[in-house]
Amino acid sequence: KPTQELMPQPTEELAMELPLNAGPLMNIGPLEDSGVDSILIPSDFEIRRVAISGLTASTSIPLPSIGVINYPWHTFPDGGAVFDLDDGGWIYVSNSETTLTGGCGALRFDQDGQIIDSYPILRNTRRNCASGPTPWQTWLSCEEVSDGRVYECDPLGTPSTARELPALGIFNHEAVAVDLKTQTIYLTEDAGDGRLYRFRSSGMATSINGRPGLDMQNGTLEVLEIEGFEAGAYQEDFTDARTVKRVHWVPAQSPDRPQSEVRSEIQNATGIGAPGTAFKGGEGIWIQELSEDQQPTVSGATNPLRAVVYFACKGDNRVYALDVDNDLIEVVFDNEQLMAPDIPFDDVDNITISPMGDVIVAEDGDAMRLMVMNPSGPSKILLQVPGGGSELTGPAFTGNGKFLYFSSQRGGAAGPGLSGLGITYELRIPDSLLV
Repeated sequence: KPTQELMPQPTEELAMELPLNAGPLMNIGPLEDSGVDSILIPSDFEIRRVAISGLTASTSIPLPSIGVINYPWHTFPDGGAVFDLDDGGWIYVSNSETTLTGGCGALRFDQDGQIIDSYPILRNTRRNCASGPTPWQTWLSCEEVSDGRVYECDPLGTPSTARELPALGIFNHEAVAVDLKTQTIYLTEDAGDGRLYRFRSSGMATSINGRPGLDMQNGTLEVLEIEGFEAGAYQEDFTDARTVKRVHWVPAQSPDRPQSEVRSEIQNATGIGAPGTAFKGGEGIWIQELSEDQQPTVSGATNPLRAVVYFACKGDNRVYALDVDNDLIEVVFDNEQLMAPDIPFDDVDNITISPMGDVIVAEDGDAMRLMVMNPSGPSKILLQVPGGGSELTGPAFTGNGKFLYFSSQRGGAAGPGLSGLGITYELRIPDSLLV
């Protein structure tokens, strides 16, 4: 049975903070002009465009002749992930947050980092947002609409191979993260009174790519409640939210219906909020799994720190860390932790974690930055795209940590391309930081 079913038992008083560490990107220096679209990056880093909305990948950037690639890069690129391939290459998938066509596209790279193909893997959905990868190498694409669903896609497949997963809930989906060991999927909801969900799968099944994965058609959908903040309550106090709290999970009500409608009906009928702690605008989510020799003990808990789910909320610019085995949670970033004269973050959004353990948080606001989050102190800015009027989306690392992909969702193309409808970039990390 999944270990998640074992209820953690307290052994001593809880620590004030979870034992979390920052990665090597906290050692970066000041930013400087990269020479590409005025983007600011640290010294020794390199950046290039890899796709511009409306152009095929072969015409988005200067490349040797690689044949005809027919897929025009989609508009409003959003959430993304990288999938390493057996031939040494990799695929970067990217959602499209458009209302009418949505869907998801893919860029395929060879082992030398050259683009050799681009193609769609999902079509005719709506506002596909941050989403997330699975350990069995598929992509879970989320619709950010009130009756939104999750779709499983094959990065090496076609739109016809994608499938809808209504058991993962019907709500304003933002992002997902999978913990295979406990057979659990975590999901954020982009709503002012949204919830954090988990789907406990009934077991294993064959995925759309033929690999063993979780059964995502059968299971139980639940919502998280922080002790003392049940039934729609919200943690107002920043200082209190930064202190470790215990959590428990309760069944989502009418999981086969839009959850915003269900919450409203419960409130109107009972005068009491629906189950679940309220999170203001749930955004990106990513899971960090620690190797067995790097799992610290957690004061007041039975289990070592094996896996941490990080998720962002744009309504209060917080990043939470959830210890999944011990059912503990704390806020590990908010704007009160910035050091002057840092500009406060505006609408923290997508999240990714590097193979080296760096937690990267993207920003929607006018400052347009990617942040290296420090769970125990002030964070650093990894890059900045001047000009505002857009948002940074889809950050994702290759498996070796050498490349980070991301998009300026409404970035303006210089020259050909669809101006203001999105540019996707590749940031190269210096070898000295690949530890």
